[in-house]
Amino acid sequence: MELDDLRRQWQQPEPAAPPMNQAALSRLLAQRSDGLVEKMRRNARLETAFVALTAIAMPLIIGFADNFLERAQVVSLFLLALVLLGYYYRKLKMLRRMTRPDAHVLGNLRRLCAGLRSMLRFNYRLTLAMVPASLLLMYEYMVGKELARPGGVHTAMLLGLGAAFFVTGLLLQWAVVKATRWYLQRLYGQHLDRLEASLRELAESEPPTAY
Repeated sequence: MELDDLRRQWQQPEPAAPPMNQAALSRLLAQRSDGLVEKMRRNARLETAFVALTAIAMPLIIGFADNFLERAQVVSLFLLALVLLGYYYRKLKMLRRMTRPDAHVLGNLRRLCAGLRSMLRFNYRLTLAMVPASLLLMYEYMVGKELARPGGVHTAMLLGLGAAFFVTGLLLQWAVVKATRWYLQRLYGQHLDRLEASLRELAESEPPTAY
């Protein structure tokens, strides 16, 4: 009899695990997200420190500029550093909010992830814009010097120089696209991908809301 009872108990299916409630989902998500968000915060802090040092150094370097082009480049880098400091301040603020999710944890983190994606796209586009902007500034300076030179303008030389700048810009832009995509994916994209995958996984396992 005892053997039959044991066989019946063995053949019975195990009881299904109870569905996870919102608190359990929040705890699980916090465990998964804390490490990923902290890695992104660490990378953002390092970038902020580098940009801050650049902003401090630019006013000191401008005294060593010998001509208008060099001074314009230094001023441009200084202004860019100020813009990036504001950008990284917002990024760090958003990452800090990710570590303190509100009661609607899944929806809140989805919005924050979308906001961080938008900021990364801004960073990507700004970086790509720097190549043509820098080359255009250099070309305008060359044209200005040629126009100011006594003896007439060498149109053929300016056209050849423009073609050389154009080809150089295409090659540099291709390299910058590759490098920027790798850089952003390495510092932020891979961690954000994993966090969003966890959000989708937890959303699928979240119990339905009772109405």
